[in-house]
Amino acid sequence: MEKYVNKSSLDKTNFIHFVLILAIVLFLSFVVFDIKRHDERSFVFYLLFFIWIAYGAGSNKISSFEFRKTTDYTPAAAFSGICLCWWVALTDYFLVLDQTSRFSGFFLAFSLLLTFGLMLDFIHFFSDKVEKPITPQYVIRIGQVVLLVTLGASSYFLINGTWDYHIGDPFEFLSRVMQG
Repeated sequence: MEKYVNKSSLDKTNFIHFVLILAIVLFLSFVVFDIKRHDERSFVFYLLFFIWIAYGAGSNKISSFEFRKTTDYTPAAAFSGICLCWWVALTDYFLVLDQTSRFSGFFLAFSLLLTFGLMLDFIHFFSDKVEKPITPQYVIRIGQVVLLVTLGASSYFLINGTWDYHIGDPFEFLSRVMQG
């Protein structure tokens, strides 16, 4: 019987998906849609949420979906969720002029869990190497900084925010587009 060893879910495909997810977030936010408009910002939120759910369906953590055999999309799902949470917080901070929302703080608090899980995947990825069994210190430091920044931003939104939810109905944008 083989001894249980923590294996990383990361592979080259996941790194390609990280770049793809980041490109999609930037492309939807700055090229395709005008996120300064409330209805378009809401529509982009729901598109990014759908992308996160789609990556989550390809995760090994969800056992009912067995359509993929080679790549575990758990790290890509975590990265997609982190991008979504930070997108909500940054658009709330920079584009909503009246007041920040505590819901953004909850998104960032959830992002802490996703960031921690992704950081563990990176630690396992680097420690799986035979010639280098120890994770480089810079990987751990980057993870610590990201976690602390996320914790600080989450605290800011939870302390200074209001209970207004700045994400609206996705059908506002669709009805505006359909009406011309």
